[in-house]
Amino acid sequence: MLIAKQTALNRIDAVLAEENGFKSVPKERWNELVTRLCAVIKDLSPPGSQYIVQMNRAFDYKPPREIDVFHKDHHIMMDLVGVLRALRTDYDAGHMQSFQEMIHSDLFSDFLEMAQYFLDETYKDPAAFMAGSVLEEHLRKLCGKHGVPLPARPKLDTMNTDLAKANAYGKNEQKQVTAWAGIRNDAAHGNYTKYAEAEVKLMISGIRDFIARNPA
Repeated sequence: MLIAKQTALNRIDAVLAEENGFKSVPKERWNELVTRLCAVIKDLSPPGSQYIVQMNRAFDYKPPREIDVFHKDHHIMMDLVGVLRALRTDYDAGHMQSFQEMIHSDLFSDFLEMAQYFLDETYKDPAAFMAGSVLEEHLRKLCGKHGVPLPARPKLDTMNTDLAKANAYGKNEQKQVTAWAGIRNDAAHGNYTKYAEAEVKLMISGIRDFIARNPA
């Protein structure tokens, strides 16, 4: 799921606001604060990223024998604060959104390749439905990116209209999305004679270009 930049920053800042307290944490609050730090890092970091690696590594710290347990706890907490600060810097710079957009793009590309395979095997109807489903899911993510509210069961045409109103893309692209939505709906409702194989071919390549121009 694409996390809105400001949402992530607000959540991180709410935890970092206690940083001064982190420097002298009472033993009874250590577990609470460490849990909050780890929860934010896990929730906002891409799976397998260096933020998760460094968070886990913080707990491997082994102090010299002469250093007491409080010192070790303090070291772990400061390491976690450092990881969270690095995560905030990357969100603020827009790097995290770019990373998530790349993942979405790769995932959708795989499904469009599958749609192309169906088409190549002369199964134009499942190809049309799959390509249309990719488009619908991409519009959902675009709504999240541009702050367009979504109902519980958003419709493709409604999302298209609202995104155009939000200037996520222009009127010409809105019309093209409407045309693709029509083919997708015909495929979903068994109206297979209303569109041709050539139209599905153009639909797949068009959706691929649309996603590349409008990442989410």
